[in-house]
Amino acid sequence: MEKQLSDLSIFESYRNRQVILNYYQDGDFLWKRDGFHFELIQIGTEQLLFLKGNDSTISVPINDYKTAVINTQFPNFFILRNGEDRLEIYFP
Repeated sequence: MEKQLSDLSIFESYRNRQVILNYYQDGDFLWKRDGFHFELIQIGTEQLLFLKGNDSTISVPINDYKTAVINTQFPNFFILRNGEDRLEIYFP
């Protein structure tokens, strides 16, 4: 089951963790996967910023996605969607 997210501030509660980003096109075509450790997440008006310990930042454009949901069976699993394209964000 999925629950609609209207407030992305939930991401700011994740700190000093690992994240896995899976990018899908046209339904089930995985075209990019990224995994890394980060210190904290900041939410900008157009992006999620994953701040890493070595002063580097990874940016995820959230304006590219129309809807955001959380998987209610796996509370650390989020899906951002835009039509058939989606970004799955998982915190193991």
